[in-house]
Amino acid sequence: MVPLIAGLALLWLIGRGVPWNAKLMTIVVTLAIIILVVALERGGYWPEALRRR
Repeated sequence: MVPLIAGLALLWLIGRGVPWNAKLMTIVVTLAIIILVVALERGGYWPEALRRR
């Protein structure tokens, strides 16, 4: 779900003519959030109700 939303956000930014540095920062922040969520889930810190089975 997160990669889909990130991809749609990037398409929206590209369509609006946003500068490359803003696009780069968006990619970096999105990847950081994805990595954080995966690390929390694998480390056992993610709430049980939100885990995928």
